[in-house]
Amino acid sequence: MKKTITIFIIVAVSCLLTWRFVQSHPSDSHEQHESTTDESQVILVEYKWNGEPYQISLADLNAAIAELPIYRQQNYKTQADKAEYLEELIEERLKIHRAIDDGFDKLPEHLQKLEDYTNQLMVEKLTEMEVDAKVKYTDDDLMAHYQANLSEYIEDEKVRATCITLEDEDLANETLDAIIAGKDMSEMAKLLSEDGKLANGPGTNPDDPGNTYYFTKSASARWSEFIEAVFQQEIGDMTDTVFEIDVSDETFYLIFRKEEHQPERQKEFEEVKRDVERTVERTKKRERINAWVTEISDRGKLKTYPENIPEPPQPEDSESEESEESEESEQ
Repeated sequence: MKKTITIFIIVAVSCLLTWRFVQSHPSDSHEQHESTTDESQVILVEYKWNGEPYQISLADLNAAIAELPIYRQQNYKTQADKAEYLEELIEERLKIHRAIDDGFDKLPEHLQKLEDYTNQLMVEKLTEMEVDAKVKYTDDDLMAHYQANLSEYIEDEKVRATCITLEDEDLANETLDAIIAGKDMSEMAKLLSEDGKLANGPGTNPDDPGNTYYFTKSASARWSEFIEAVFQQEIGDMTDTVFEIDVSDETFYLIFRKEEHQPERQKEFEEVKRDVERTVERTKKRERINAWVTEISDRGKLKTYPENIPEPPQPEDSESEESEESEESEQ
């Protein structure tokens, strides 16, 4: 804090700058804050630069903090935190004054960037008015799109199985024998999971060992052999031998039973309404943009001459030109 104040004093002396912090007793400040709602009248800083008076009000400070990213705003909630950010705001204001004194506000590259940014903001505002505000659609429009594109809203068939995945072939065979002899498959998966013997594969979720949950045919290219085998099973069928599979240069031994099979189905409109709405909105915006571009092109009596764009030189042409230039230089 002392170092910061010292820097400010040096700047003040060198630039003939004076300021004073408007301070009061905490209780007085609290009473003042409660008695007025106009933060622009609560002056926190007064200073002069080149003889011109300036102020920073509580409204200025709060507005500056509000422009920060949300995660940074959380750091300036208390009085002490805001007082700390006030120092940063003062420093920024002083640097801006000094930069203007040095003519940085008139540098061509800065003015060009300012113009580009201003143009960007104007186009964005105009687009909001001419596109966003004019795009309208109803529930009937959404339903019409849904009905015309039913094939896009199909839920793939999926299955669920109980699966024990192991890396030890002997253990896999022992496990299969135990299940065939009457051991509950889910209980076996739980015991193997507790012993840390399940391999990283289907059915190895520690919260529910053995349960693969629902998956589609495209769920995993690495485990495609397993997936295909489950889909071919009938509900309730279990592998009668250990299922051996190679995945990424590793060999796994699986025992699985098909539990459920949900066929492909058409999703209802209410299920996909938000997706339909996003698609319809994008389509209508694109249509409006195209119509708008046509309008302003006609208004500007636009003519284009793309044929005047020269073809880039071909590699062989470039080599030929370089060769000719080399010969001429040698002569």
